[in-house]
Amino acid sequence: MTDPLVIRWVSLAVTVAIAAVALWAFGDGRHRRRTPRDPEESVGRLVARIEVRRPGQPVQRVDVENGALLGRARDCVVPFDDAAVSKWHARLHCDGTIASIEDLASTNGTFVNGERIETPTALRRGDRIGLGTNQIVFQGIARSGRAHH
Repeated sequence: MTDPLVIRWVSLAVTVAIAAVALWAFGDGRHRRRTPRDPEESVGRLVARIEVRRPGQPVQRVDVENGALLGRARDCVVPFDDAAVSKWHARLHCDGTIASIEDLASTNGTFVNGERIETPTALRRGDRIGLGTNQIVFQGIARSGRAHH
């Protein structure tokens, strides 16, 4: 016959183990779980709204998320077919209501309003970003749910 005290301790250990697994799998309840019906989710993420101007091509309006790569590489969000543009030339950042551009040690540099930048540079509406023979005009920050292309 099994000792009732042993059964109680084993039952307690099993209960504690189940509670630990549940906390690990589902969280401790302090963090709000976001669902698709969450108003914040339906509005969309912050994006930088830009106009891309390539020589001899129509203006392209693009909304890009934080960290968007600009360059010649195929994995860039905004790719350029221009020998003067490095493979990974620059990166756009959106942090709250502030957008900035960062040169990624490109060969020919990144320019904002005609000035070569050496450090991440904050952007204002209407600023012109130069990459090789291409220009990007910063239009501002928007919510991706209201994007226009």
